[in-house]
Amino acid sequence: MGRLGWTTEQRAGVKQYFRITTVFVILGIILSVILLSMGNTGGWLLLAISVIGWAGMYLTLKNIKKAQP
Repeated sequence: MGRLGWTTEQRAGVKQYFRITTVFVILGIILSVILLSMGNTGGWLLLAISVIGWAGMYLTLKNIKKAQP
């Protein structure tokens, strides 16, 4: 038996979580730019964590979606 696709509710939930995560990443990028402009090198770490985390989530969801029928 093949794997079933996502239900409408599951797709809507994933889209909502993706939007919320994107908003937090944008806020993290803005905060990291502010920290970097103030001379705090911790801004680079915040920027890396935000971008790498978001990219990982995006690639994971993309691969899961591609694997679904």
